[in-house]
Amino acid sequence: MRTLSIATDFSRYPGPRYRRNGEFSGQAFREEKLIPALKEVQASGEVLIVILDDVAGYGSSFLEEAFGGLIREGFSEADLKRHLRIEAHTSRFKHHKKRAETYVADAAARSLLPKP
Repeated sequence: MRTLSIATDFSRYPGPRYRRNGEFSGQAFREEKLIPALKEVQASGEVLIVILDDVAGYGSSFLEEAFGGLIREGFSEADLKRHLRIEAHTSRFKHHKKRAETYVADAAARSLLPKP
């Protein structure tokens, strides 16, 4: 089991969706921290725990890009259920946990839709 805390391993001030929009973006978190850690735990059969607590707050665009973006990067919903656990230890962050999980499920559902 490996733990990744957004507050201590990335930033206490998560930013916008994309790098081009500012520092500490959801895209940067996904590419620099989340994907490398997920690949590591997948290879070893372990679980990555991402802790959402202790940051100033989250915009929905950060969470959607970081977590929903995993599906767009080629991770399957089944793999994420097996190797990723999103946690919020305080009540202030519980709804962010639910939103992040919803973004993964929504991105997975969209990925199954036929392409126009």
